[in-house]
Amino acid sequence: MTNLKKISVRQLCFIIIPLFSVCKFYVLPALVSGVSLEGGWTAVLLSFIFDFIILLASIFTIKNLEKPLYNSSVEIFGKTLTNITFILYAVYFFLKAFIPLVEQKNTISLTFYESQPTLLIFMPFFVVAFYIVKRGVTAFARSVEIIIWLFLFSMLIIFALSVPAGSYGALLPLFNSPRKILAGSYSILLWFGDPVYLLFLGSYLKSKEKLYKKTIISYAVAAIITVFLVAVFYSIFSSVSERQYYAPIKMSKYSITLSNIGRLDYLGSVILSLVSVYAICMPLILCYDSINNVFSFKGDNVIIPFLVVFFEAVLIYFCQNEIFESIKFVQRYFVPVFIVFAYVLPLVYAFATLIHKRKKEKLNV
Repeated sequence: MTNLKKISVRQLCFIIIPLFSVCKFYVLPALVSGVSLEGGWTAVLLSFIFDFIILLASIFTIKNLEKPLYNSSVEIFGKTLTNITFILYAVYFFLKAFIPLVEQKNTISLTFYESQPTLLIFMPFFVVAFYIVKRGVTAFARSVEIIIWLFLFSMLIIFALSVPAGSYGALLPLFNSPRKILAGSYSILLWFGDPVYLLFLGSYLKSKEKLYKKTIISYAVAAIITVFLVAVFYSIFSSVSERQYYAPIKMSKYSITLSNIGRLDYLGSVILSLVSVYAICMPLILCYDSINNVFSFKGDNVIIPFLVVFFEAVLIYFCQNEIFESIKFVQRYFVPVFIVFAYVLPLVYAFATLIHKRKKEKLNV
């Protein structure tokens, strides 16, 4: 493959902050509140802690690989096993985009239209997604340098309007029963596992200087924003939280400020929808990238990005009105698959990298 070292650590951090958090804002707060009640924010924090372990493992692998992930994997595990793993990862990334995409489609349909629009209204997303996927990781990272400021601006609007409306006594006791916390963390597992993205993005880094420090800080920012949003969400809705889906729209509409200036919260929600486009396209890009690693397409390939986006559109077409049934189905049958690819394999790569590195050091002695 051609030289991949085309993104900076700063761009990687700009990917982490908005894209590791924004897709957790829509259905997740209501879902975890229904399971963990006032301890929902603790369940989300616990999930971030689990993901933090994978973040460290992924960064360790990136720091200690001299070649891109695919080439190093071939060297360690052999080409056949590597190709099978990358094809399965392509399927995993394809499915990882499914739930946030359905959420985004329903958020737009139910929030910005008075009557339920047809899928054709949402079709421009797939045109944009095709363009983003085709342009690849480098162009994506450059775009996120702008997206992060839009994300922070939208969060400023939403928090400024929603925080004063909360009744924070609803969060007491601060630490719920461990059983409810663990159950809540498991119920939202499909929205986590994002650090595995770094394992694949690491092949594109120009430099690895201060990689641990910068990525950990960025990850902490994403975690704090998300945990805080879930806490504010429950403080506003309390016992009816589990029915309040699409949190960013619902949280800020009760602000007294809106009675004087109109629905300013819609501006924040529209911007978040734009940020969500990039968050959804991230796994689709890695899906295409994983396929490209295996088959080594030459030149400016159009067919594979088109097929990735086309089949995602077909999947959305058949499930567009069944978001909660789709989530339940994926939770019931595919959570073990998500655990393997988001948690187990990154740890396997980290241990294999450590063993491979020590073997090379012994040979050089």
